[in-house]
Amino acid sequence: MKKVTHHWQRKSCLLLLLTALGSPGFTRPLPNPLYSSVTTIDWQITGKVTDATGGPVPGATVVLKGSASVGTTTGADGSFSLSVPEQAGTLVISFIGYTTQEKAFTGPGAINITISEDAKALEEVVVVGYGVQKKADVTGATATINAKDLNAGVINNPLQSVQGKVAGLNIVAGGGDPTSNRPAIRLRGTSSLSANSEPLVVIDGVAGADLNSVAPEDIEAVDVLKDASAAAIYGSRAANGVIQITTKRGKAGKTTVELNSYVGMEQVSNMLDFLGPDEYVAKLRELNLDVAANDYGARTNWFDEITRTAISHNQSVAVSGGTDKFNYRGSVVYLDQPGIALNSGFDRLNSRLNLTQKALDDKLEIQLLLSQQRSKKNYVDYFSYLLAGRINPTIPVYNDNGTYMQPGVSGVDVFNGNRIPGGFEIENPVARMQQRTNESNEKQTLANLKVFLTPVEGLRLGVNTSINNFNTSYSFFRPSNWRGSGNSLAFGSRSQREVLDRLTELTANYSRTTGKHNYSALVGYTYQKLSNEGFGAENSSFPDIFNSNNLEAGNPGSDGSTNRVVRSYKSEAVLIGFIGRLTYSYNDKYLFTGNIRRDGSSRFGQNNQWGWFPAFSVGWRLKQENFMQGVGFLNDLKLRFGYGVTGNQEGIYDYGSRLLFGPANSYYTNGGFQTAYQYSQNSNPDLKWETSAMTNFGVDFALFNNRLTGSIEFYNKDTRDLLFDYPIAIGTRYGGEQLTAVTGSLLANVGEINNKGIELALDYIAIDNGDFQWRTNVNLAHNKNKIVSLSSGIFQYNPASPRTYGTFGSGQGGIAQPVVLQEGRPVGQFYGPVFQGFTQNSDGSYSYKFQDIDGDGTVDPFGKDRTYLGDANPDLVFAWGNTFTYKNFDLSFLLRGAVGHQIVNGPYIYSANPNRFPGNNVISDAFSTGIPAGLSPAFSSLWVEDGDFVRLDNFRFSYRLPNFWKYLTNASVFVAGNNTFVITKYRGIDPEPRLGASRDVYGGLNTNVGGTTISAADANALNLSPGIEPVTYYPKTRSFSLGVSLTF
Repeated sequence: MKKVTHHWQRKSCLLLLLTALGSPGFTRPLPNPLYSSVTTIDWQITGKVTDATGGPVPGATVVLKGSASVGTTTGADGSFSLSVPEQAGTLVISFIGYTTQEKAFTGPGAINITISEDAKALEEVVVVGYGVQKKADVTGATATINAKDLNAGVINNPLQSVQGKVAGLNIVAGGGDPTSNRPAIRLRGTSSLSANSEPLVVIDGVAGADLNSVAPEDIEAVDVLKDASAAAIYGSRAANGVIQITTKRGKAGKTTVELNSYVGMEQVSNMLDFLGPDEYVAKLRELNLDVAANDYGARTNWFDEITRTAISHNQSVAVSGGTDKFNYRGSVVYLDQPGIALNSGFDRLNSRLNLTQKALDDKLEIQLLLSQQRSKKNYVDYFSYLLAGRINPTIPVYNDNGTYMQPGVSGVDVFNGNRIPGGFEIENPVARMQQRTNESNEKQTLANLKVFLTPVEGLRLGVNTSINNFNTSYSFFRPSNWRGSGNSLAFGSRSQREVLDRLTELTANYSRTTGKHNYSALVGYTYQKLSNEGFGAENSSFPDIFNSNNLEAGNPGSDGSTNRVVRSYKSEAVLIGFIGRLTYSYNDKYLFTGNIRRDGSSRFGQNNQWGWFPAFSVGWRLKQENFMQGVGFLNDLKLRFGYGVTGNQEGIYDYGSRLLFGPANSYYTNGGFQTAYQYSQNSNPDLKWETSAMTNFGVDFALFNNRLTGSIEFYNKDTRDLLFDYPIAIGTRYGGEQLTAVTGSLLANVGEINNKGIELALDYIAIDNGDFQWRTNVNLAHNKNKIVSLSSGIFQYNPASPRTYGTFGSGQGGIAQPVVLQEGRPVGQFYGPVFQGFTQNSDGSYSYKFQDIDGDGTVDPFGKDRTYLGDANPDLVFAWGNTFTYKNFDLSFLLRGAVGHQIVNGPYIYSANPNRFPGNNVISDAFSTGIPAGLSPAFSSLWVEDGDFVRLDNFRFSYRLPNFWKYLTNASVFVAGNNTFVITKYRGIDPEPRLGASRDVYGGLNTNVGGTTISAADANALNLSPGIEPVTYYPKTRSFSLGVSLTF
């Protein structure tokens, strides 16, 4: 009866696995490993497979080399029996975590084989937060990307190196602006309305570290903690997952020198097809318009004038080595990346030193990490690209005397000293780019010291302390003849920001193995203090020659503005945490992990400054069970389940819960400034963390002698107590009637968002045949986002008056906001009227015709007759990578894409309207849209398009040179490409949906909108309105690079 039960269990497990993996690639018949009718059977080979200690190795695979059908697996005692053809041959013995062995035989009989643990497999560990775990023992949802698998090419941010490598991790850099070098990141969907929706970044154990502090060349591995059970050890900052970066360290052995260098070329990958000069003039004639009044004789391609081919270069040198007691690695990396836009670019110098010293018979270990990053950014003016599409292509860039063709000081348009006939109200985009200075200089210095002591076997005490100093200076200048200033006065500003991040952590970890029981326990304390301060000054009406270097030379207020001349700020935040973790495994088969963290944050109200964040996960390695030992093609199978609660405190102001007041405006009168003060923020003593409760079920598997490995994840995540700045009438009583609103909004905890989805990751060694190898991998992710609630005791959601968001870019108002916040709908739901054509009015004019949604006979296209038009969230995000190796040649490429989402084509709303011609240039398609005369741009379903795309995101082709010098251990040359091509039906510039405003590591908003630090309100609008392609933009770029790598 027992045997029958095992047989049933085995079939059930196999049925479950094959059902989960059901796909064409898995449906072809497989040879039965236990039965074969192809080969004549004559010899019987028996034996036993043991490990280095003499213990049996159950489940090891024993196959006849060169045969696809003759093989078996060892039983619980490590024994096997195999029938083979009557001829000499070789047995191949393999088992996960052990080196593969071969044993020759010349006749029937007994063969005993000893296999040893694979050192490389033993090194497969996952950084799980405050420690590491063997990959086989991990019970949470994690993913690891090693250095050799990172994307190559012109990359200035570490996360771009892992784009497309992890199922569920969505990284969007937006346009090709090199100064916006922190992409927007989402892991398993958007979980917040106004707080940060990006994962916590941990670099070498320093939580909240800045991504720009590490160069891609210095990365050893990236570990992604996806679910709450894996990430909860970071408590109040882990609601959006955790990305952990481990940098390279020295290894025992002789000194190694690594040199890497590449030169890259970047170009615009896609632009809208605006009318060229000759097409513009031809259209004037076709429409019987006044050619003489609109053709100024020049033939200017304005996009060519403001865009260039950018040549970048990157050099790095690293020196490493050491002994079994001391190792070191030092590196310097320099990147110079000009932008494709005039007067824009980014250059950075990274230096890093990692030292490790062991003493007291290896009971004491000291690690020292020092790093510094210096960078300069020249920000581009995004609005210039809008101007380049609007300006008449027959206008010249320069006057005959070499000056810019530019409006005069009085606003009269001047061309070679004469007023342009008919007037011309669009400024010169080349002059706008070249005459303005907008730059920043950054310096970041990090010192991190770790000390570990093992006083007794199994007990490891640790101290981790770091200090990170971040300084940024900004300067801006526009000259007196700059059209965008709106007057004839020069304007300049300068500002300075300094952040000091101090971290101290104490940990104690005890691990022990007793028989078949393995367990470890971790307790710890963490203290982190963040100080953020800065100042700024601005002035106007001074000689252009001063630039922004002598602001005191100006005359404040003479331009009629009410700007404060000087401003400053300072804030501090403290986070204290107590952590605990318990891991246990029985017989390397049944696994358990439990985490708990208690956090206290000064950012929240006095009634809710502390919170608990518990989590647990369990795992079952089915392959270790006796009833699974006969499944020869299955090398590993593990089931996982986890649940946990995490928090989100990122992205809100340090004093977001307190009553604040400050200067409102400064008024220049009677020769001086008078400043008014008013309340600027309501207090909320009940303000607390957003909390996310996540359930995760996962399956890890390895098949066919570990050639096919993968995982499947199912998750459900509920985020409650959403932080959001809600409108509240001044004078409203709240907080148990104890407080009165003094401003029109209140940062409060209201509402709930749900994300649920499924992820699949597969890695397959398709061919491994001597000189030729082919490895392919694919990952798929489906996430469904839904706003569950937008109400609380104070705030009640009214579906009849939905809140809408969305902007098409700077200066592009007057069009209904296309994204709605609605219960039961996702963040990123497009909302508006349904376009049905055009209708002619009684006076002969035309109007848009929209659908009468409610059927009452009256159409209100921007009120009651709006409906849901699409969703910016893809149904499926996927990536497919391949690596081919033939002798000394390597080729790898990554295809990435998404399906099932829509994009609002902002550029077409404006540039495809023929009524803007000839005062504005338009795209070639404008005259085929059928839009009648007299109609202004308006948002509707007409401009919502499918955004499905497939992109060749990255490729690299390299050749390893033969060893021609004894001191040169490795030499290779390579060519790489990024964003090589895109396949899509979307008519706009880029079909990949914008995710929102990215934030820097210290909670500030990135200067990623033309070098302008956007307000919190604008950032919220961007976060709540993904999928809108703006009119003001920086084009997506395509890059190619040629490089060399040398190791001595």
